[in-house]
Amino acid sequence: MYQGLSADEEEHFKKANRELYPNDVRNNLQQYQSSKIAWPGLIVELKSTQKEGRLETKLLVEHHYYDWVLDYSIQWEKIFLSPRGEGPFATVCVSRPDASASKEFQSYVAVGNLLILYGTPEKVEEGIIFVTCEYPRFITKGWFRTDIFDYGRSGEPVYLKNVAGPGQGTVLQKIDPPKRLTPPETVPK
Repeated sequence: MYQGLSADEEEHFKKANRELYPNDVRNNLQQYQSSKIAWPGLIVELKSTQKEGRLETKLLVEHHYYDWVLDYSIQWEKIFLSPRGEGPFATVCVSRPDASASKEFQSYVAVGNLLILYGTPEKVEEGIIFVTCEYPRFITKGWFRTDIFDYGRSGEPVYLKNVAGPGQGTVLQKIDPPKRLTPPETVPK
C-alpha cells in the first residue's frame, strides 16, 4: 500500500482522510474546511511566478481515483490511477527559487505529471476546489498509468480496461521506462 515515499510524506499521509473526495467538499465545504486531504490528480495547468524571493506555482489539477496500491510487478509503472475522478482542484505551492531553476524541478512540476496533494480545502469557486499546499508529492510520467483499471470510490466495482494477453487480440504499446528506478522525490521547499 502507498503510505508516502518519505518520512515527511508518511506523516501527512497518516493524518489525511483518504475517504474524503472532492464532491464531498463541493457539496458541504463548511463541514470539511478543517479536514486533511490526500488527493491524487494530474496537473493540467501551471503558472510559476517569483514572489518575495520564492517561487509560487499555481496548479490546476484534475482529480483521479487511486486505490493506494503500489504494484511492484514487472512493469515500470507502480501506480494505476482510474481514468475517472471528481473534477478539478487548485493549489499554490511555494519552493526555493534555486530549486525551481533546476531541470529536475521542471521535470517534476509539469503538465501531465501526477500530484498527490496534502492540505485542507479552503474554498470552492465555479466548481474548482482551492486547497492549501501543506505537502506536495510530484510523480513523473512513467511511474503511473490511467488506462489499465477503471474504478471509483472505495467499495465500487473495478473494471479491467487494457490488459494484453494471449488470444486477447490486444496490442502492447511500447512505453519508455522512467529515467531512474528510485522513488520520485518531492520538490524541495
